[in-house]
Amino acid sequence: MQIKAVVFDASGTILDDIDTVWRANLDAYVALGYDGPKTLEEFRTVFRLPVSEFHKANGVPTALLPEIDQVFRRSYPPYASAVKVFPEVEAVLSALQEQGKILGVVSNIPTLFLREHFRKLGINGYFHTVTGQEDCDEQKPSAKPILATLDKLGVKPRETVYVGDMEEDIIAGKRANVVTVAIVRGESYHPRWRLERKRPDFLITNLSELLLAFPS
Repeated sequence: MQIKAVVFDASGTILDDIDTVWRANLDAYVALGYDGPKTLEEFRTVFRLPVSEFHKANGVPTALLPEIDQVFRRSYPPYASAVKVFPEVEAVLSALQEQGKILGVVSNIPTLFLREHFRKLGINGYFHTVTGQEDCDEQKPSAKPILATLDKLGVKPRETVYVGDMEEDIIAGKRANVVTVAIVRGESYHPRWRLERKRPDFLITNLSELLLAFPS
């Protein structure tokens, strides 16, 4: 298998941001009078993509989805300074580049937040393209954001690895016919059992394992 590109999810895969996202969601729910997951572990158990489906499952009516999204975006910045990259990220991105791999990102994070995190954390230069929430008219688990990114990178699905930490990452990857890699950490958005049931092609616990699984 000739792997030319490695495309990453952002939250829980590159960015350690689950606490920030959970707290901003909880603030948005409180502001609008709804009950969201009260603990981080509960959040990991019930969170799903697209985010609109998560909100509806928690009782938010369709008519209020735009408002809760706006409140989330206002609630997010005060917590954003806590977001960081996982310890191995820069070394792995650098090593993949040295191997000649083309790197990209497909994320459901609002595009402005995503690009600002990458800029502040000094990793935006590693990626040939970044696809955030506003860069595609569909979100994961749709395959469309991944396929649009592959078009921009000029690679075929079976030449591409997609790495994510949620069930919807694996579903989207399989729909796009790329090689799927699930990463499981304590800070992942979905626990191991949720990822395993989607049968990813590979399951890892550290991004450095990509260097052994897909050598140059």
